[in-house]
Amino acid sequence: MNWWLILFIISLVIELITLSLVSIWFSAGALMAIFLEYLGVTLMYQVIGFIITSLMTFFIFKPMLMNFIKSPKVRTNADRLIGKTGKMISDTNETSRGQVKVEGQIWGATPKDNKYLKAGTIVNIVGIEGVRLIVTKK
Repeated sequence: MNWWLILFIISLVIELITLSLVSIWFSAGALMAIFLEYLGVTLMYQVIGFIITSLMTFFIFKPMLMNFIKSPKVRTNADRLIGKTGKMISDTNETSRGQVKVEGQIWGATPKDNKYLKAGTIVNIVGIEGVRLIVTKK
C-alpha cells in the first residue's frame, strides 16, 4: 500500500471536515511525494520533497487564502459613538468608574488618563473597551 496516498487521503479528509486550512499543505506535499515515487526517486528524496512542498505551499498560499476567506469586520452600533460628545452623570476617579449620557443612552465610562471627572463634565468619546466608553474631558 502506498503510504503517501494514505497520508494524502487522511490530510484531505481532515481539511474537508475542518475547513480551516490546517492540513491542506500536507496534501500538496503528499502529492509531490507520490509524483517523486512514480519517477523512481528514493524514499529520502520523497520525504524531502514532501517537506519542501508542504512548507512552500504553507508560506506562499496561506497568506493569500487567509485574505480571501477573511470575514469582514462587523461594526457594532456602539462604534458610532466614537467621536461623539457626552455628559458625565456621575463622578469618576482612580477607584470608581462613572457614567456618561450619550445620545440619550447611559454608558459606563472610564477616563482615558484616569483623571477625576465630575458629574456634569462634557466629555469626548475616544474609544470603547468592552461595554465601557473611554472618555476625555472636552
